[in-house]
Amino acid sequence: MKDAMKDRLSRRVRELRYSVIREMMQRANETPDVISLSIGEPDFVTPEAVTRAAMADALAGHTHYTASQGDPELRAAISADLASHQGLDIPAGRILVTHGGMGGLTAALRTLLEEGDEVLLPEPHFPDYLAHIAFAGGRPVHVPTRFTDSFVPRPEAIAAAVGPKAKVLILNSPCNPTGAVIPGPTLDEIAKVAVAADLFVISDEVYDRLVYGAPFESIATRPGMAERTVVIKSFSKWCAMTGWRVGYAFGPGYLMEQMLKVVNYSTSCASSVGQRAALAALRCDPAPFAAMAKAFGERVDYLYERLAAMPGVRVSRPRGAFYIFPDFSTFGRDCRALAFELVDTARVATVPGYAFGPSGQGCLRLAATVDKARLATAMDRLQAFLAAKRA
Repeated sequence: MKDAMKDRLSRRVRELRYSVIREMMQRANETPDVISLSIGEPDFVTPEAVTRAAMADALAGHTHYTASQGDPELRAAISADLASHQGLDIPAGRILVTHGGMGGLTAALRTLLEEGDEVLLPEPHFPDYLAHIAFAGGRPVHVPTRFTDSFVPRPEAIAAAVGPKAKVLILNSPCNPTGAVIPGPTLDEIAKVAVAADLFVISDEVYDRLVYGAPFESIATRPGMAERTVVIKSFSKWCAMTGWRVGYAFGPGYLMEQMLKVVNYSTSCASSVGQRAALAALRCDPAPFAAMAKAFGERVDYLYERLAAMPGVRVSRPRGAFYIFPDFSTFGRDCRALAFELVDTARVATVPGYAFGPSGQGCLRLAATVDKARLATAMDRLQAFLAAKRA
């Protein structure tokens, strides 16, 4: 009887696997003296000035529903911030504040997809994309990338993946899990593919302020892309505001007015207090955010140097975000088994690369979300673990 009842539940939900990232985080929580490099959450707390401003606004009465599109003051501030940081002219009327970046992703996919439409997904990719594509009735089409290209998607590979049902391309730059940043000339060529194939593009840019060595560029600025691109951004990572749950999306007016319906009926609006915190983050001294970005860059560089010196490990230098995605396939292709062995015997928690798509097999994702001293200890443990395996 129980199995028969279970079979009546939604197939889309039943066929989803539980989050591998959360699974590894749980394993880390159950392991004594573990150093967890598994979860992509800043170890910094929200700057005090932001928290105090949000608390003051809450005490002043900002504890009610906001407009589904978002707090008008926040949308105006986001519009000004986009102009000052990226030179973009995005009016507040085309900005939609969402319940985290995930809320923008959900709204975009549910607005764009009909049943059976295909979503081109360069991988390794953020695993949650698969669930949100499924919930919207779409079908993912993996576009492989190469370690030798630092996991930057090739325009010709995207073009080769286009079929009769292809409708949406998701780009994530800087990328979770690889730290890859798509260079401007590559974006130019991908834009040509999108226009030729009449694709919508969802550009996931939640790590856009965590870049190292080159300025961030968006595909939305390329010729022909403004009318077919929705950009997703968030305050979670660069502001250390994951728990406040505030993101935003912008794109062409005809698309944003339909996405607003999804937000209206799914979450009503983003947290009112969270939105006031986001407004404070845009108004306060930027120095704490710059310091966090600098620290993440230094940590990623440290991880790269340590891993590059370990025999049997291949690693590509990340250009953004706070992840690194080394290849451990010389120690066995089963990266899930390797990740569990690493946490159980060396007390270092990572995420197995298979969770991020076929191109991630043999890799592990490490998040530079602990301080340098703990990173050093984690790398010492990893180095000893690998040496023992080689022996």
